[in-house]
Amino acid sequence: MPAQFAMVVSPARIVPAGQQEGNEAPGLAAQVAAGPGFWEDLLGGLRREGVISALLADRVIARAVAGAGHGHKLDRVLTAEVTAMCVITGALFPDQGYDLILARTFGMPGVPVKPGAVTPSGPALSKARVLLGEQVMRRAFELDAARTDLELGIGATWHGMETTGMDGTTIELFNNDELADAFGVPAGGTKPKIRIAAHVRTGSRRWIAAAAGGYHDGENTLADELESSFTPGILNLADRGFFSMDRWIRFSASGAHLAWRVKNGAKSVPFKTLKTLTDGSELVLLRESGSMLARRRRENKDKTLPRLPDTIARLVSFTICARTARRVKTTTIKVLTTLLDPGAFPASEIAALYSERWQVEIAYLHLKKTIKGTERVLRGRSAALARQETWALLLVHNMTATLAARAAGQAGLDPDLIPFTAVLSLIRGHIAADSCCPHCGKRPASVNDPVTLLIAGILAQPHHRQRPARTSGRTPFQRQNWHTEPVEYTITIIPSNLPQTVIRPGS
Repeated sequence: MPAQFAMVVSPARIVPAGQQEGNEAPGLAAQVAAGPGFWEDLLGGLRREGVISALLADRVIARAVAGAGHGHKLDRVLTAEVTAMCVITGALFPDQGYDLILARTFGMPGVPVKPGAVTPSGPALSKARVLLGEQVMRRAFELDAARTDLELGIGATWHGMETTGMDGTTIELFNNDELADAFGVPAGGTKPKIRIAAHVRTGSRRWIAAAAGGYHDGENTLADELESSFTPGILNLADRGFFSMDRWIRFSASGAHLAWRVKNGAKSVPFKTLKTLTDGSELVLLRESGSMLARRRRENKDKTLPRLPDTIARLVSFTICARTARRVKTTTIKVLTTLLDPGAFPASEIAALYSERWQVEIAYLHLKKTIKGTERVLRGRSAALARQETWALLLVHNMTATLAARAAGQAGLDPDLIPFTAVLSLIRGHIAADSCCPHCGKRPASVNDPVTLLIAGILAQPHHRQRPARTSGRTPFQRQNWHTEPVEYTITIIPSNLPQTVIRPGS
């Protein structure tokens, strides 16, 4: 044995028969002589998972590193796996510098570093992030998003289908020429922005899939990358900017059902009414016009594209009247759906269900305000690092939403009642508490399951109140000067303004 690891162990004390041993704890020699159990207890804290690994799907980071390309080839302290853990920790603590993030990461149990390794400095992490690239974090997000070992949660299904939402948002980046060229700057803006389109579970607000691109790419371009996440058993809700006849046919061909909002103008959509149904909704014929075909051929740079087939769908037109003590506001909404049977899926239920699309907006609020922080840009100064950090933010959001859903499921609550901010704060606190003690160097006891402790902490927090819907003014002046008031919503099914037709599909 090398000299630096050698130690002298005195023989275990032998107590003669009939003599009582003192109450002092057995010494190190006696514990060594007792067998390997002492060492198993000592090393247990080193071997067990940390909080981050316990909250993600099984071996997500190791599987992502093995399945995605990266530049880490040499045997160094900041391996690809350790660097990925640092990037996730940085997304959890966006207000802290690299040195503190490294100290947190290297203090976690289960981090694959050699015993005695010295914690690197901040510049070393900057270089390691460049070597890691984007694909490892993107693959880690995809593996965790695809996990199926979680309950959907109360209110996550409608008529046996899981309800999901699709929408897009933007995140501000550091202002430099490289990021401005790579992602684009809004007209009149000062900072580049990365655009995200995501497919979200409305019950737990977990991402199913996401796509990231430049600001000028547009939501529809990125939404097309989400097509593979549409599967049978899903009912998807989307805002009116996503509808096109081509996208409608492609996404519904997967077996997923759609309930997408469309524009109100009769000349803005390629619909004609075939039949008015008993519940006031309408069967409509979708037919691609010559100008639509020409535009699609130009966009795809293919003059041989055939005309899209005629398609039958169902249109639900309704008004929502929001009434408070101060005002009354009425909004007209049209939802196109693949659910054709008015007996099984009444129009009034579809109209009420469409409000669940706002769960996507809440998920984006949590991502941008709660996790990243208001008016804080991403750290990355290059396009690859900006995308890397974006995937890490999405992964941290999924990790937090997953824990909230698990806590809600254990207590039999709707996940909406679990405060996301409290869950994120508890995760951050447990990560700090799970590191080595700076004084004695010891880790917390390995018998304390971090997930069990977190769920107990979440359920001990006050839940959101189940209260009547409330609203405030819509203009900045009204929001600042009007009190929030209780609101009563009334949904009324109305006839559409579409022209009637007797043309049948294919005629």
